[in-house]
Amino acid sequence: MLCPPWTIWITGLSGAGKTTICKELKSLFEEAGIRFEILRLDEVRQIITPNPTFSDKEKELVYFSCAFVANLLNKHGVNVILDSVDGKGEGRKAARKLIHNFEVISIDCPLEVCVEREKFRTDKAEIENLYERAMMGQIRIAGVGYPYDEEKNPLLKIDSNQVNAVEAAKMIYDKMVLEGIRVT
Repeated sequence: MLCPPWTIWITGLSGAGKTTICKELKSLFEEAGIRFEILRLDEVRQIITPNPTFSDKEKELVYFSCAFVANLLNKHGVNVILDSVDGKGEGRKAARKLIHNFEVISIDCPLEVCVEREKFRTDKAEIENLYERAMMGQIRIAGVGYPYDEEKNPLLKIDSNQVNAVEAAKMIYDKMVLEGIRVT
């Protein structure tokens, strides 16, 4: 049983729907009175690397920082939902070493759908024209510059091209309850 405090890392390609699903999950958790914090990699990146180059070293720093902050929050009794691509899986590995109660949710979506979705983003924390820049060779990102390292044994795998964000959030919440993860 995964008892509070816990950290759930929601991973998938950029544009797979992680942030939108997290917003819906936030509503479910708030309704249930669950104490939690959402850590968005894009927001953390803005603080740590305001002018990102997307180098491997830079990505590693940001992913490890997210794992470190999640661990600190857990130590103070706060559950954490981490919203991050982590294309090579290094951040998830670090989180597993640091965080006692840790699970991963994989959000799958075809690359071409992710690329199309990116064109309609309005979130200020998101990097503009991410896929376009990657396809031009300006930056390296998961799915374009290198293969995305899918989670081998996620708690749950969701195809966001087949279900909407509300359904996906409900699937995550229900899975946590089914698996005996104490959400309160």
